[in-house]
Amino acid sequence: MKKSVCLLALLVCFVYLPAVHAQEYGKIRPLQQRADQIIKKKNDFVASVLTSYNIPYERDAQGVVVRINMDGQWLNVTAIEVVPVLQETADKHQQVTAHELFFHTANGILNVVSELTIR
Repeated sequence: MKKSVCLLALLVCFVYLPAVHAQEYGKIRPLQQRADQIIKKKNDFVASVLTSYNIPYERDAQGVVVRINMDGQWLNVTAIEVVPVLQETADKHQQVTAHELFFHTANGILNVVSELTIR
């Protein structure tokens, strides 16, 4: 009797677990696609800001800005933060009016403020 119960339990596990995994994979895939879209949008926005200020830069194969040229010196970028600048409107709502970009390099942090907004 114990062998029958164990065999039935194993059979249920082998049949049911792949279906559960497939359901979870179906949820993860759209989330990963959305994350990829957001990352691409951020990378394109950073490049647009640098272009608008005529700051030379280099991007890698994924579109991430990896080097910028400041005062004739190429600096390796280790991280980029994009922070929205908010302003309160007349009806007490907050609106994004600009973005601050922080470029982390070995020489310190470079700050660029741009009135461009992410679309």
